[in-house]
Amino acid sequence: MSGNLDLTVLTGFQNGNERAFQRVLNYFYPSLYNFTQKITGDREEAKDITLHAFQKLFERYKSFETETNIKAFLYISARNKSLDFLNAQKRKQHVHKEMVQEMSNDILLRYEYDIMDELVDRLNLAIEGLPPENRKIFKLLYYEQMTPSEIAGHLRLSVQTVYTQKNRAIRALRLLLLGKSLSLPWLLF
Repeated sequence: MSGNLDLTVLTGFQNGNERAFQRVLNYFYPSLYNFTQKITGDREEAKDITLHAFQKLFERYKSFETETNIKAFLYISARNKSLDFLNAQKRKQHVHKEMVQEMSNDILLRYEYDIMDELVDRLNLAIEGLPPENRKIFKLLYYEQMTPSEIAGHLRLSVQTVYTQKNRAIRALRLLLLGKSLSLPWLLF
C-alpha cells in the first residue's frame, strides 16, 4: 500500500461512489490477499475470502469515516473468515479420518467374518470326516448339548464309552484341523 487514501476518496466511499469503491479495492486488495493467503495457505480460498471481506465492507460503506476504520474492518473480516476456513478444513480432515477408520474397521470385520466362516467350514468338514459313532456322540454333546449320561441312555451305551468316543473325536479333530496326515483308524485305537 503506497500512500494513503485521500479525503476525496474517503468521502466518495462513504457516499457510495463507485469510483471510490474501486480505489479502495485497488488500494487494499494486494496486501489483504497476501494476508489471507498466508493464513489459509490456499490461493483460491484467499481470493474468495478477500473478495468476501470487500463485499461486507461495501455493504456497510456508510459506517466508515477513516482509512484506519476501513483497514481494520477488512483485516478483521478476512482473519475471521480465514480462521473459519481453517476450522472447516480441520473438521473435514477429522471426518475423513473417522470415515477411513470406519472403513478400515468394516474391512477388518469383513475379514474376521471371512476367517470365521472358513474356520467353521473346516470344522464342519472335519466333523463330517469323523467315524460315524464319534461323529454322532460329538454332535449330541456339542450341537444338542446333551450330557454324557443322557447320550449313554439315548444310545444304550455306557457313560465311559461316551467319554472315550468323545475324546477320540476331539483328538481326531485336532489332528485334522492341524493338517496332520495321520489316518483316523490309527487314532481310534
